[in-house]
Amino acid sequence: MTATTNLQHRRLEPDQKEIDQFNGLADVWWDAGGPMWPLHKLNNLRAPFVQQAIQTHFGADSLKGITILDIGCGAGLLAEAMATLGATVTGVDPAIRNILIARQHAQQSKLNIEYLEGSIEVIEGRCFDVVLNMEVVEHVEDLIAFMAACNRAVAPGGLEIVATLNRNIRSFIFAIVGAEYILGWLPKGTHQWRKFVTPTELTRLLAADELKTFDQAGVSVNPFTRAYRVSKDTRVNYMLLAARHA
Repeated sequence: MTATTNLQHRRLEPDQKEIDQFNGLADVWWDAGGPMWPLHKLNNLRAPFVQQAIQTHFGADSLKGITILDIGCGAGLLAEAMATLGATVTGVDPAIRNILIARQHAQQSKLNIEYLEGSIEVIEGRCFDVVLNMEVVEHVEDLIAFMAACNRAVAPGGLEIVATLNRNIRSFIFAIVGAEYILGWLPKGTHQWRKFVTPTELTRLLAADELKTFDQAGVSVNPFTRAYRVSKDTRVNYMLLAARHA
């Protein structure tokens, strides 16, 4: 491996501290009542949203035959949801324990999902109908290089869905102070506010690789009921949908 490749590898994945943190959570990832409950609730919301977005984009009545790349797949929550709906899924994650648990759980669920350890560069040269870039961009060091690599994986006529956290005072109060320090919904240090990305910044990075953003949605959570819902409020959590011309 050359020095250039080493540098690229460091730039495209989360820093080692964050990888270690996710490795430490791997054993409890599939426990819906454990510390990963926010992700389970979020997944219950985003899976049907993603399904509908994909079917609408391709004019399909199912996900059968559609290839999906799930970047930062964790232990496979969203990947399994998509595979259950008939999609051909590849999941990528730099935390090896997450990948091992994802493979084990997929086997138990009798789902054929390709799981690869590493960051986005492990699928370099491959293209997919859909790239799911969910809750990842706020963890990478070099956002420009990472997004360029993700965008290259979108096939002609394909779709990229990006979910992340906006960068403003509201997101700092709710996503970090509230969720991590007051409510304790997430482990302290899960997020760094400086890495949050605005919709405008993401739209620009998508457009740089000829991906046109055509829709966006916010994700809101009720702190009392812990209920998640899709909304028009993109000030904290949001999702962008972008397409490449065929």
